Amino acid sequence: MAARAARPHRRLLPWRSTTGVALAVAAVLAAPGSAHPATPLGAEVPDGGDWGTVLADGGPLQADAWVARVRGLGGVADTALFETHHPATAKAPHEQGGGDRLADLAPGGFGIGAGSLLFSRALGDARPASPASEQTVKAPGSAFAEAGGASVSVGLPYLANPTGGVQLSPIGVHVDGVTVSALASPGKPVAFSGGVTGGYFSLAGEPVVTVPKLWPTNFGVRLPADYTRQAIALAVTNEQVTTDTSGRPTRGADGGYKFDPKATSGYVNAVHVSLLGTQVADVTVGHAAVLRKA
Repeated sequence: MAARAARPHRRLLPWRSTTGVALAVAAVLAAPGSAHPATPLGAEVPDGGDWGTVLADGGPLQADAWVARVRGLGGVADTALFETHHPATAKAPHEQGGGDRLADLAPGGFGIGAGSLLFSRALGDARPASPASEQTVKAPGSAFAEAGGASVSVGLPYLANPTGGVQLSPIGVHVDGVTVSALASPGKPVAFSGGVTGGYFSLAGEPVVTVPKLWPTNFGVRLPADYTRQAIALAVTNEQVTTDTSGRPTRGADGGYKFDPKATSGYVNAVHVSLLGTQVADVTVGHAAVLRKA
């Protein structure tokens, strides 16, 4: 799949050096270089609904994926676009693709972004014949979820640039060549994969942080990165979270989130942005989950 390259910008800050170190923001982001943070963004939600739907009558192993989702803003937004699910539902079939304007699809006139060559799929008792293959093979007891696109831009709220440049959203994220996947196989830990060819976070039309091509797992940044200014959002790339049989993030002895290397289910977000302040909101771009139900 061809992807448009992210627009270069000489004032972009590299992901790892926006503040000189990775963030450790009050039990929200990891310590510098940590492979799995103590508490990924969103890990303390009361159920699995925020990060993957677990249907009561959907069988023991389910899959859920979407290209982009916005939740929050005082209850104004709860939108998942190009969502797929196994088993399929009225709103989430097994596979979706195509489209170039996410904003046109947002209900109630609330646009969340734009994108091109978008896709997602959710498989049960099957998996891709090979990595990135559209062909599938039977795999009893397995589940697979995948989502991505050639180009995805999401904003809070989304404000398109009439000149075609960087979106004018107060907080925006743009990624090119993005894909994420999650695979559950019998007797094996959940497997995550994915990547991006490039991208950036922006504030009011100004790119401020690059998204690296070789992105680290569960790595975060403060927006803005400048500590002399008030933080308005936290962001994570390649957010990987293991889950239990209720779709909830796995927990350690202290009750807090703990990555479980033996977990057989979980989810991955290509990008996850949490807006702080009175209008709290969460944005995910590229989501894939394989979730078990007891």
